[in-house]
Amino acid sequence: MSNTKLVRKLAQKKYRNELKLFVAEGLRLCEEVPPAQIEFGFYTREFLSDERARRLIEQVKNFAPLEEISSSTLEKLSDTQTPQGILLVVRQKFSTLEEVTAKKIIVALDGVQDPGNVGTILRTAAAFDCGIILLEGSAEIFNPKVVRSSMGAIFYLPFVVMGWEEFLQAMSSREILAAAVDKSAEIYYRHDFGKNSAAIVFGSEANGVSKKILDAARKIFIPMNGHAESLNVATSAAIIISEAVRQSKF
Repeated sequence: MSNTKLVRKLAQKKYRNELKLFVAEGLRLCEEVPPAQIEFGFYTREFLSDERARRLIEQVKNFAPLEEISSSTLEKLSDTQTPQGILLVVRQKFSTLEEVTAKKIIVALDGVQDPGNVGTILRTAAAFDCGIILLEGSAEIFNPKVVRSSMGAIFYLPFVVMGWEEFLQAMSSREILAAAVDKSAEIYYRHDFGKNSAAIVFGSEANGVSKKILDAARKIFIPMNGHAESLNVATSAAIIISEAVRQSKF
């Protein structure tokens, strides 16, 4: 199979899972890829007009084969409407559960299906030095939109994928909190995050956190006095995560 055909196959989750590979595109994102994970890549002549881009190409060539292709060919391979001139095929790498649980704050996503939201939450979790657990029904972490919106966090953030039963068992020694609008929920900033290690669960905007996890969790919510019915899940995660880390560190 040619490398161009392989890239086209990686547009499908089935082949990403089977081949244990995924695609990273664009200068900024490709600068974040650990060299040891690069399988191969493509770039255009136009991409080399920028000094920063030339530097990246020279660095990558020390670790993996790169092929110059035309802009029109790259457009056919790219998942974006306006390709930035570079595409890398990257080996998937998962963390261990021990690496995730080494973090005081763990962020768990329960059925968060929008790739943009998942990627944004990964970026937030990386910024605040959290671990990530993706639960059943959440967007695939190697989805191209997740990878792009993570802005490189996917390469440095400890993360695992598991089912809810395994999650509840793995979190038995730490406090489980669930973001939920419920009569029994506590305002998020009144919760004492500094007391225990915590796993904070965020559900989809449509369905929220699953009942199995809600039954085992302490519920927290963000009070609102405006006219919005709810907040985007990535926004909610950023607000709660930043408060949890603030209390834990200061």
